[in-house]
Amino acid sequence: MKYKAEAFDIWQNLCKTVLGYEPLIRCRIDFAGRVDLRALKQAVDLSIHVIPLIGCCFSDSRNRPRWVEKNFTSEDMIRVIEADSSAGDNAERQIARLLSSDFDAAKEPPLNILLIRRAYGDTLCVIISHMVCDGGGFKQYLYLLGNLYTALESGRPVSIQPFNPQVCTRGLQPLFKGVKLKEKARILCSKNNAYGSANKKGQQGVSFGKDGSEPHMKTRGISNGHFERLKSFAKMHGATVNDILMALYARAFCKNTGTEKIMLPSTMDLRKFMPPGANFGISNYASTCMCHISVQATDSLADTLRQVSGQMWAHKTGNAILKPTLFWDMLTHFLPYSLVKLYFANVVTVPAILYSNLGILDQNLLRFGNLLIENAYSTSSIKPAPYLQINASTYNGCCTLCCDFYGSDIDEKWVNVLLDDICAEIESLARAA
Repeated sequence: MKYKAEAFDIWQNLCKTVLGYEPLIRCRIDFAGRVDLRALKQAVDLSIHVIPLIGCCFSDSRNRPRWVEKNFTSEDMIRVIEADSSAGDNAERQIARLLSSDFDAAKEPPLNILLIRRAYGDTLCVIISHMVCDGGGFKQYLYLLGNLYTALESGRPVSIQPFNPQVCTRGLQPLFKGVKLKEKARILCSKNNAYGSANKKGQQGVSFGKDGSEPHMKTRGISNGHFERLKSFAKMHGATVNDILMALYARAFCKNTGTEKIMLPSTMDLRKFMPPGANFGISNYASTCMCHISVQATDSLADTLRQVSGQMWAHKTGNAILKPTLFWDMLTHFLPYSLVKLYFANVVTVPAILYSNLGILDQNLLRFGNLLIENAYSTSSIKPAPYLQINASTYNGCCTLCCDFYGSDIDEKWVNVLLDDICAEIESLARAA
């Protein structure tokens, strides 16, 4: 069986073929106990009926890309690895290396699950192709997998709703259901130009060394107390916690590059635009809004935060944020794929400095039986220079910042300083409370 490739499946595939990195989303879950491998395998097999794309390969060999069924099962998707139990932090480095592993969704299953057996508990690394879903869709899948695992482990009857394209679609049609042609024209004429060529002007990326071929995943945890302080400070200034994380990133980047301006995009979940009762599947429903931020040496965090929150508020009002999504959907629908690829390669500009908030992993929904989850976080693709991305995700009131990149040991030190500067400003804010 073959399934249609939707507009943003194609977008993520072109990120791979044109920009040169595997479009993947990753989640690490640390348990304080043992995962039941039998229940996990059965849960994955059942989830394929709900999301058949994870049993397929992505193909763009013809004029129209598509998903081709390959009859993959959990045996193709799950690997069990014994963690290195020798002295030191070898086990942690091993887990980071496994979590950073790439795969090719044109040849392999678009879902890869690594079960790492540690002496004091298991770690589950779930990696999915961004062509299947965005961060919001990935959370839906993780909740589904956990619910299936919980039922199977307890021996309860399992009820699933197999994917039915006649009832539920992965495409963007539900997003624009009921939107009249006049309103679509108004959206297309709005000023939102997140991926236009104008973004090339003045944008600074990172200049990592040519020998920077090693994948690195650097994380920083923001404790519950410090995260609450961030939220209260943001609220005091009429902003969100997402706004303040963007402001902190912009300030640290400008400090470490000597620049005074940064164009920083932020992803926005479009599911809130879905009309009531819309049936939509696990897919990509995210767009990007661009913030132009200036940071002077004398600016306070509140000064930078006001810039970010003002622009983000403007993006959230109305539906101009839908312009890139609507335009790309029309482009892939009406143009031959060969011209779509040319457009992406020659016109689209993906910002070099990136920020994405992958959202809150709900501890009440992310459950695997009675296993205690010690920590969990999500992150995304490992990108080469000049791209630099910081991802944020939250679990149990704690936020994790993750920066994934290809670089040398010197580049790794630079990213560590960048993240340390963000954390230092958070510490300073907490002390001032």
